[in-house]
Amino acid sequence: MKLMTNAIVICSFILPFFVNAETLKEAYKDHFLMGTIWHGYKLGNDSRNRYIVKEKGITAAEFNAVTPENCMKPMFIQPEEGVFTFAESDEMIEFAEANNLVVVGHTLVWKNQTPAWFFLDDKGGQVSREVLIERLKMHIRTVVSRYRGRIDYWDVVNEAVAVDRSEGKRNQTASYKSTPWLEIIGPEYIEIAYRTAHEADPSAKLLYNDYNLDTEVKLDFSLALIADLKSRGVPIAGLGYQGHLFLKEPSLTAIERVLRKTKQADVPLHITELDVSVLPNAWEHRSASVEERFKLDKKLNPYPDGVPQKILAEQAKRYSDVFSLLLQYSDNIERVTFWGVWDGNSWRDYRPMLGRTDYPLLIDRKFEKKPAYDAVINLVK
Repeated sequence: MKLMTNAIVICSFILPFFVNAETLKEAYKDHFLMGTIWHGYKLGNDSRNRYIVKEKGITAAEFNAVTPENCMKPMFIQPEEGVFTFAESDEMIEFAEANNLVVVGHTLVWKNQTPAWFFLDDKGGQVSREVLIERLKMHIRTVVSRYRGRIDYWDVVNEAVAVDRSEGKRNQTASYKSTPWLEIIGPEYIEIAYRTAHEADPSAKLLYNDYNLDTEVKLDFSLALIADLKSRGVPIAGLGYQGHLFLKEPSLTAIERVLRKTKQADVPLHITELDVSVLPNAWEHRSASVEERFKLDKKLNPYPDGVPQKILAEQAKRYSDVFSLLLQYSDNIERVTFWGVWDGNSWRDYRPMLGRTDYPLLIDRKFEKKPAYDAVINLVK
């Protein structure tokens, strides 16, 4: 009876919004899954999400895959040792099953959004290698086993590769990112994580997920990592390319290189966190002081009251160009997931600079389809 009630709520929102329109999942059903995220009840900027009902409606209508934005990350699902908070992830799974959505679990092992207790002993010092390995295994076993057979994919390890740019673009090198996992356990923490996840749910496909894979040395290192794991029988099923893009960068050539090299390596590819920011790239200012942020907001936040149609047209062209590439390599792409349902709740508004107003997705701040939506749909009509 509860599921019936939820279905009625969803349909009452969907029908006036999407009547007589082909949806993203229908348009791309012969190519790859089209996914979005479960924003949940609390956003990454700690504000309350007042639009979850509308987001559910759009998700059920437009998409056939869903990834939790926050509620399955370690700090949310195990904030204290042995204390698991499954209520929201349970709700997301039930919603996905009621609406025939493929579920991607995100994420089991990450440097960020992992509570400090993982890495500390009873006296507040660094925990021993043996204890941290056991904590890692316990966390993965508990979370993955709970949803055994109900989650199709897992982002097991997230963002474990770093690029050293100290000598310029021509001499970049990639290596394992410095994290407590690496410092205490060593690089084998990655293998331990995948083997443990596979033991907990042998049916789930396990992915490695990272950003800036359009940087060639990072892509090559990641593909070599996957090849090495596979050679030793570690069950890893694909690579996730986050795809946080801008209007002009990275180049289409760099994006195409990711698609080509993963196909050549016979590694199934997932575009896991796609969006296209229309704002200037502000990542170089991510550690700016409060005073500098206020000054930078004016320069790096050019559209606080609305985005010009010219910029929306540029974004639509960018999305069209990117999806044209994805279609060329669709035989090796399993899923494309947008990192957000609509512009109003995008992480781009508060990372790396709080208070900006971005427009990176296909649905705008009034829950209306943008030119970018039409551009993506029209490619396959």
